[in-house]
Amino acid sequence: MKRTAGLVLLAAFTFLFSNDFRYYVDNASFYDEGTPFVELYFMLPRQAMEHRMAPDGSARGKYLVAVNVYKDDVRVHSETVAVEDVLEAGDSLKTNEFIPELIPLRLNPGNYALHTMARDVHSGRISERTDNLFVPGFDLSRLSISHIEIASYVGKTLVRNKFTKLGAYDIVPAANPEFDKHNGIFYTYFEVYALNEGDTYTCQSSIEDLNGRKVLENEAVRTPAPGSFDVVIDYMDVRSLASGTYDYVVRVNAGSGETVTGKKRIHMISETDIQAQYFDEYYAYNTDKLDSLFALLRPLMNQTEIKNYRSNKLPGKRQFFVEFWQKRDPDMSTPVNEFYLEVMDRIRFAEKNYTYLNKGIKSDRGRVLLKYGYPSEIQRSGFSGGTKDHEIWLYEGLRGDVMFVFCDTKGRGYYELIHSNMEGETYNADWKDVLQAGARDY
Repeated sequence: MKRTAGLVLLAAFTFLFSNDFRYYVDNASFYDEGTPFVELYFMLPRQAMEHRMAPDGSARGKYLVAVNVYKDDVRVHSETVAVEDVLEAGDSLKTNEFIPELIPLRLNPGNYALHTMARDVHSGRISERTDNLFVPGFDLSRLSISHIEIASYVGKTLVRNKFTKLGAYDIVPAANPEFDKHNGIFYTYFEVYALNEGDTYTCQSSIEDLNGRKVLENEAVRTPAPGSFDVVIDYMDVRSLASGTYDYVVRVNAGSGETVTGKKRIHMISETDIQAQYFDEYYAYNTDKLDSLFALLRPLMNQTEIKNYRSNKLPGKRQFFVEFWQKRDPDMSTPVNEFYLEVMDRIRFAEKNYTYLNKGIKSDRGRVLLKYGYPSEIQRSGFSGGTKDHEIWLYEGLRGDVMFVFCDTKGRGYYELIHSNMEGETYNADWKDVLQAGARDY
């Protein structure tokens, strides 16, 4: 195999380790005391967090979330926050549970690069991402609205907390703009500026396709302006929508005749589309088939995922695999899951080439190929003899230079993994002795 091709194929492996889990980030800006007030919203996967037992019988976990904001390659803001979670005794984790988090900061109007990193304290797993961050300048000489925040929960504040706005409302953000028929109800929060006290303004929200056609519409609401500023909390049910990308649109009409429009992009995903993108037959699989798939893909899973799968019943096991591929998709903007395609290619290659006892992907070479991808170089034993048949797989630049040594120790055509310097794999300091033709089986 050519070295350059191997290095390109290692990109999928690099992504897997630099992003051990998927989290979501969103933001919204509001006017406050003359400068924009920015809120960063996070949804951190609860099932990816390693929880450890506490003396009271609960299990506790923690993420560290690091935030760095750059303006023209110059860092203008940096902070790290701890996000803790408690799993009470008897509770179980579900694959679709997320921990919401909000980080407020103040920035001048402009375009920024937002780099975030989440690290699970107990397991050491890390994920990171970079997003664009636009902070508007608010012109209060004319009717205007803030950014739109999508929320999973809205309620009156009983005890002030990080999600309390204006001392009155608890607005729990939903940083993931993807919805389906099971999770298709959301709230929105935004603020209207430059109203005339005593006037009545009208607010109407709708869902539009990307051609601007309305596919859902809420009734218009007329509200007396309490002053120059007001808060709007809206409710939207999109469970009837077909799969696709839409805009949540809000139009505000003031008594003066001024009009302002705000938009927020959302995505609707149907089960049919999820199945087509991954495995059509997931929702027809019985427990035995799902367990076989689990055994096949287990090398790609972390310990939390393994525990979660085993604790699920049949519907949860089906959904597990949908989410397994979703959170490993390296580019959600494309219609295909590149990581899924890469893994399927590895499986086909192993089934075709590692045929001894029909082991294929279940052979030692197949397992390593599945988990780590194609090597950048393979060194094979020559025809001159002197050593047992063997292959040495080299991965350049992979947590240092990593090697896997496979040897046909018994001369039967089956290559066993006898040594690797990869953490967690078989290690044998005397592997060179094993390769010698006269060496005893280890």
